[in-house]
Amino acid sequence: MMRFGQQAGWICQRHDRDSLDRLATWDPDGVLFQVDEFDPPLLDFIRKCEVPKVGLRAIPGQEDRTPLVLPDLSKFGQMVAQHFLASNYRRLCYLGPSSDETSHASCTHVRGMRELAKSRGIEVECIYPDRPETWKALGLPYRRSSPTGWDRFWELGPAMIGHLVRDPEPVGIFSAFVEPAMELLEMIDERRIDIPRQIGMAAQTEDGLAGMVTKIPLTCIVPDYECQGFEAARLLDRMLNGEPVPPDYRKFVSTCEFISRESSNQIVTSDALVREMLEHIRKHALRFDYTPNALAEAYNYSLRLVQIRFRKALGRGVAEIIREHRTNHASELIRRTKLPMQQIVTECGFSDHHQLERAVKKVFGMNPSSLRRSGSVTK
Repeated sequence: MMRFGQQAGWICQRHDRDSLDRLATWDPDGVLFQVDEFDPPLLDFIRKCEVPKVGLRAIPGQEDRTPLVLPDLSKFGQMVAQHFLASNYRRLCYLGPSSDETSHASCTHVRGMRELAKSRGIEVECIYPDRPETWKALGLPYRRSSPTGWDRFWELGPAMIGHLVRDPEPVGIFSAFVEPAMELLEMIDERRIDIPRQIGMAAQTEDGLAGMVTKIPLTCIVPDYECQGFEAARLLDRMLNGEPVPPDYRKFVSTCEFISRESSNQIVTSDALVREMLEHIRKHALRFDYTPNALAEAYNYSLRLVQIRFRKALGRGVAEIIREHRTNHASELIRRTKLPMQQIVTECGFSDHHQLERAVKKVFGMNPSSLRRSGSVTK
């Protein structure tokens, strides 16, 4: 917002709950706002404001009365669900506010997750800390001490973990907020539950580095809030210049960075033998001479039997899993380092540059050089 404002010659002022006294005398030409339902004085000011205004978050009860530029939560939910499904999670769980069920019904984390999961015949379990029925289902008394319920997560978290591990099938959890996800990771680790083989975790956050402070690094999706703010400011500028914009106008910004880390970046299965073999692949896949036959020989099984077991447990063959490990590692080196492509080919077990290029293009839709220039991956 500030970047656009500087380019447009605006004089920008920022107000929050700590500067409410100044709002009475503030006479703006236009307003960009990001206010939640727990700030009644600011909400009241926005509702009464008669100048052009654009929201980066909807005001409850005013969703269709003000143009909005919003993060594409549905797209983010789809991306996280796709990540978990690609890792063979057959149970998905969403942890977040119940408002995600109702606000902007066409663009919520839950909707995005459900759309993709439904195509695979999988249900998404939703855990809403601000709903009494959630606490009741987990065998806990509901004592509302805050509107969100997050202040009692120390009590909800352990019950949630116990509930989820009753089913031996691995579960992937997506948290709308990074703080409870980090708390939950610590609780899971303290109980010696395997992350990510039993429970995988991902969270939305404003800063991807937040996922690095936990003992087990957390997979994060980071919306491009700078792009959202710039688009909102550009829309307000059009309105200030007299362009009519419908009050129910919506623009969804889907650009983001998806950072896969140890909390969810392994293929999972409830089949103990396949799980053991996956660990063998993880340790040896980057060797150039590592093949499906090498895996079968390591366990004294025929390749045919191993393939049948993998197909039943994962729906994929051994060669595909090996290629995924090599491609994922290569993509990280391409994006995060300046290593020459030929060195990446060698370090990741590919036979030549053409094999690397085919693998990267199949997964990310671009060649290695373009992937390096993009700097981030949203697939």
